[in-house]
Amino acid sequence: MWMSNATTVLDADDQPRADALFRAQQSLIHHRTDRLFAALMVIQWLAGIAAALWISPRTWSGAISQPHLHVWAAILLGGAITALPVLLAWKRPGHGLTRHVIAVGQMLTSALLIHLTGGRIETHFHIFGSLAFLACYRDWRVLCTATIVVAADHGLRGWLWPESVYGVIAGAPLRLVEHSGWVVFEDIFLIVTIRQSLADMRRNADHQAELESTNSRIEAEVTRRTEELRQAMDETARASRQLIDANKALEEQNKELDQFTYVASHDLQEPVRKLVSFSRLLEQDIDGDLNEDAKRDLQFIVDAAKRMRTLVQALLELSRVGRSAMKHDPVDLNRCINEALEALDLKIHETGAVITRDEFPVVIGDQTMLTQLFQNLVSNALKFTEEATPEIHLTATAEDDHWTLGVRDNGIGMKSEYAERIFQPFQRLHNRGEYEGTGIGLSICKKTVQRHCGEIWVESDIGRGAHFRFTLPVAEIDTPETDRDESEPGAELELATC
Repeated sequence: MWMSNATTVLDADDQPRADALFRAQQSLIHHRTDRLFAALMVIQWLAGIAAALWISPRTWSGAISQPHLHVWAAILLGGAITALPVLLAWKRPGHGLTRHVIAVGQMLTSALLIHLTGGRIETHFHIFGSLAFLACYRDWRVLCTATIVVAADHGLRGWLWPESVYGVIAGAPLRLVEHSGWVVFEDIFLIVTIRQSLADMRRNADHQAELESTNSRIEAEVTRRTEELRQAMDETARASRQLIDANKALEEQNKELDQFTYVASHDLQEPVRKLVSFSRLLEQDIDGDLNEDAKRDLQFIVDAAKRMRTLVQALLELSRVGRSAMKHDPVDLNRCINEALEALDLKIHETGAVITRDEFPVVIGDQTMLTQLFQNLVSNALKFTEEATPEIHLTATAEDDHWTLGVRDNGIGMKSEYAERIFQPFQRLHNRGEYEGTGIGLSICKKTVQRHCGEIWVESDIGRGAHFRFTLPVAEIDTPETDRDESEPGAELELATC
């Protein structure tokens, strides 16, 4: 095919699709043009008959109007010329042979019309119009076929019967050259136009192929990503279900462990109490019969029994913090601190501690638990001091959606690596001979803060004191809640949001 090179550079995979699109567009043009010429040639046949009836008699026989032999030529010869192209246009549209047969038939129709009008120059323009119509095929070879038929017709009839083609008796050779030159001149411009049109069709086909390829890649990528997303969502859903199941199992285990701790602590109190009581009775009964070593051993038994009782009671208290019903009332923390300091009044006077504090807010929670929280933290600050007078400051800082509260002291402090360990049950950094305690107090503090939807931590260093800090949510004062325990549906809902 004669055409300019396309500007679009395609991938090797896209080129066959571009060629297929280009051929499909050409085939569509050929089909439509075949049908157009089928209708046009029928109309031309009827026009030739009309010309034979009204124009030919005056052209060939003067002013006398009468039936002429050309009428039969228009009917029979015109019908023969029209029949085969029309038949092929309907039976084999788009075929190369059909285009060339139509080109031959169209040019012979032009020759017949020229003959019927006695070679009038006006009728010769039918040839140029026919060439323009044939250019609709966008096939320069069809124009070549038409040009050859025109030249052969003009040459043959100009030699044998010049009057039928030129309307004159002499001068046919020169007229042949003139007419052929004009036909070739039009062919040149039509072929250039066909070339440009085919180049545009090729570029459009290339662009369409490239667009289809891009869309195909995008769809494939979208499909792949969608499948990956679906798999990820399925995996997330499975992991979520497993996490829910694991949380439920953990909750059940925690409940069972909490229940076991409570029962064990409760049941252990009686034997421990009896052990302490009978140890004292034994000491009284045989006090005069014991030597110093026996008395010391008996005292070890009594001390061990007392420590066990203290541990059991602390363990029971820890269990109660996690099990007991919790209220959600507006609580003035200043009141909680006052009660905590009042409970520690004797120890404060003994140590000569200096306690200062910020202004504390109102929060939502359980007053008893929060009072015990401050009591444990202040007691801890009073305990872990050396010879210096305890200086304790209770801090309160407002944040966006919570309060950051704390107890800061000037005690012995601790290493930062122990900041997490001290909140675990029975974790002590010192032996019982140095500082008394069960190692459960800070665990109770942690559980209390967690049940109030907060967090607790410590900031400390050796010899520089400690600052125990915790957070509590800001209270919604404009919507106060009524007293209720965790057994109520509303309380369960609030706890679930922590």
